[in-house]
Amino acid sequence: MSPTAMPQGRYLSCALSVPTDSGGQTRALLMRNRIFALEGGVRPDVLTFGAAADYDKRRQTLLERGLLTEQIELLNIYEHYRERGWGGQEPTGERLADLGAHRIREDFTPDGAPWRVVYRPPDARRNVYDYLRFDGTPYLRIPGYGLHNVSRGRGTIQQVGPQGDVVGELNSVGQWFRRWLRELVGDEERAFVFMDSRFIVPHIVPMRGRRFHLIYQMHNLHLAAPYQWNSEVLPAYRRVLSRIGGMDAMVTLTRRQRDDIAERKGRTSNLFVIPNPVAMPQPPPQPPPRDPNQVTILARLEPQKRLTDAIAAFQQVVEELPRARLDIYGQGSRQRRLEAEIDRRQLGASVRLRGYDPNAAEALWTSSAFLLTSSFEGYPLSTSESMSRGCPVVSYDIKYGPREQITDGEDGFLVAPGDVALLAQRVTELLRSPELVARMSAAARRTAERFGPAESLANWATVVQAVVDRKHLRTKIDEIDFELTRMRRTRLRRVDLAGVLRVKGTSRGSALGSAQLSLAAIDDATGAIEELPLKARLRKGGEFRLRARFRDDPRTRLRLRFTWENSAWDTDIVRPAAGSEPHSGARARARA
Repeated sequence: MSPTAMPQGRYLSCALSVPTDSGGQTRALLMRNRIFALEGGVRPDVLTFGAAADYDKRRQTLLERGLLTEQIELLNIYEHYRERGWGGQEPTGERLADLGAHRIREDFTPDGAPWRVVYRPPDARRNVYDYLRFDGTPYLRIPGYGLHNVSRGRGTIQQVGPQGDVVGELNSVGQWFRRWLRELVGDEERAFVFMDSRFIVPHIVPMRGRRFHLIYQMHNLHLAAPYQWNSEVLPAYRRVLSRIGGMDAMVTLTRRQRDDIAERKGRTSNLFVIPNPVAMPQPPPQPPPRDPNQVTILARLEPQKRLTDAIAAFQQVVEELPRARLDIYGQGSRQRRLEAEIDRRQLGASVRLRGYDPNAAEALWTSSAFLLTSSFEGYPLSTSESMSRGCPVVSYDIKYGPREQITDGEDGFLVAPGDVALLAQRVTELLRSPELVARMSAAARRTAERFGPAESLANWATVVQAVVDRKHLRTKIDEIDFELTRMRRTRLRRVDLAGVLRVKGTSRGSALGSAQLSLAAIDDATGAIEELPLKARLRKGGEFRLRARFRDDPRTRLRLRFTWENSAWDTDIVRPAAGSEPHSGARARARA
C-alpha cells in the first residue's frame, strides 16, 4: 500500500451545484476528487443537492475539459429519486392535492422531457414545486427553500408514488439530504462526507451514526470588515461555526483562518489546515517569450474582486507605459459598471474585458504579471494557477491566502489593501524589467511545486486517518453551569477570582480530565488577547474548582473557556464595579 493511500471507505463530496463555468471553490472541489481518484486509490462521488435540468450536459462538458474523470461520478439528489423512486414505500392514504389552478409554468429538460411544474398557491409565501418522472407524473412536492440564503429548510416535503399517492413526508431538506447519504452508503463500513458548501452544512451536521465522518472544507472568508478574528461573522457562516462540534474535521486553507476561528470558537481537536492544491501544468514544448506589455486577471466580475482598483491602477501604469495592456477574463454582475469605468478613464485601448474563457489560464504563460485586487479570499486558486505557469503575481495582502502563497519581492509582490498607487508601481516595475520577470517567474514555479497533488494527497490522508482514529474520542457537552464564588480587587490593580464549573457531557473515549480550561483578557477594539494564569482542579461529579489571580486591565473583557476535544463552551465574567463589595454568586449556564 502506498504511504499516501487514503483510508478505506465511501468518499462523498457535497455541493449545491457544479456549474461548468466554475469558480475557484468548484475547481478546488473537483481537483481534490481527481487527486483522490487518480493517486489516492479511491473512487469518489461528487453529490449535488440543487435542482437543475441539465446535469447530463454538465457531465459531458466537465469531462471534455478534464475537470471530471471517468473515475468520478457526478450525482444529483433529484435525479436519484426521479430514477429510483422511494424504495417501495406504501401509500399513506393521502392523495397529492391538486394545485392545477395555481400553476405558474412547466419546465423541461434540454431534450424536451417533462422535469418540473411550478405553483404559487394563494396562501403560500413561497413557490411550490412538483418534480416529475420521465412520464410526467410527480415523484416529489417541495416548497422553495432558497438554500443560498440562510433558510432553515423546514417545511413539509411530500414523497409521491407512481399513482399520485403520498407515500411519505419529510419535515426538512436536511432530513431528505441525510436520507440520501444513508441510501448511497448502504451497508458500507465507513463513509467520509466532505462538505464544500457553507449552505449545505446546516442541513447535514450533525448526523448520527459512527460510520459517517463529516468533513467541512472552508473555501472563503467568514468575517465581515475589518476582518479581525472577532469581527462580525457573515450570516451563512454563523450557522457553520455553530456546528463545529458536530464535525469530525473542519479544514481551513490557511493557518491564519484556523487561528481566527479557534480564537472565536475554541481550539478544538477537529481543526485542520490543508491549502488548495495546484496541478503543475507542463510548459509548452517551445515556451513563448513573456510579453513585456501584458498583464492578466482571472476573476468573477463581482464586488469582492474590487476590479475598479485594478482599472484605476492600470491607468497609472499606462501613463508610464502607454503600450501596456490589461486583459480581464471572467463574467459577472459588474460587467456594465466595469465597462463604464474603463470608458470613464479612457482606457478602451488598454483594458479589455474578455468574458469567460475556459482556456484563459493559457494567457498566463506569456503575461508578465497577474493582478489580484480582492477585498477578501479564502485561498485564491487563480494565484496558484498563475504561479504554476511562472507568471508573477501582484496582490493585495488580504485575508486569506496571498501572504501564504507569495513571498514579497521574490516570486511576486504584496501590497497593502487599497494602495492603488503602489499596486501600479509594482506592475510598472515588472513591465519595465524582463530580467525581474524572469527571476520571479522561476521562483513562482518553484513555490507552486510545493503545493502539488502529491503533497495535497499526503495532507488529506493524514487528516482523514486522524478523523478515523479520533472518532471514539468525540465529545458532547450536555450541560455546563458556572458559578463565580469570588471576585475581588486587591492592591496594585490585581484581581482574585474563584469559581466552580460543573460539566455534564458524554464521550466513548475521552475523560473530562483531558479538557482544557483557559482565562483570557480580550481587547475587542484591537482583537488583542492576553492569556491569564488559571488553576483548575477536577473533583468528583464533573466539578472543576477554579482559581486565578492576575493584574487587571478594566478596558478588556474576561473570557472563561472550556475545551474538550471537539466541543467548546465559553462565557464572559463581569468585573465588580470600582469600590463595590466583593463580587460573588454570578452564574452562567449552557445546555446543549
